[in-house]
Amino acid sequence: MATMLKKCAMCLQEKGPDLMRSNDTCHECAERQRLCQKCINGTVAKSWRDGACPLCGHKAEASSLAVEAEVKHNPSKPEIISMLSILGWILFAMTGLSGVFLISQDGGGILGVSLIIAGVFQLSIFLGFSAIIDQLHKINVNTAKSDKPDT
Repeated sequence: MATMLKKCAMCLQEKGPDLMRSNDTCHECAERQRLCQKCINGTVAKSWRDGACPLCGHKAEASSLAVEAEVKHNPSKPEIISMLSILGWILFAMTGLSGVFLISQDGGGILGVSLIIAGVFQLSIFLGFSAIIDQLHKINVNTAKSDKPDT
């Protein structure tokens, strides 16, 4: 007896009924995001029932299954990386200018130099955190890529 293969709306592969979580989504793709063409919202694919969007109820047509793919991951860096870098430079500029101002005053040389040194330390800490988060983001992006061939 031949088994009727079903086509997954996410990976577009034909699979047996035992590999399918619902009518149009396989177990492998169930945790991925699926985009509704009508309400333009992405929801987890396992929440879709019989090709219908769980938010608006729009039912995907058989011809549009190829168009409905997973929401693409944004390869850009997180904003916190640039924010930490900018904050570090701003703090460095503020403490540096304060230090220069105190150095120009009578009797403020030691305090001014210490403010400049503190600004350098703050800058290195913020740029260090920024570099660490950047490296963690790169590791996360690289491990999220699939090395397995589609079979």
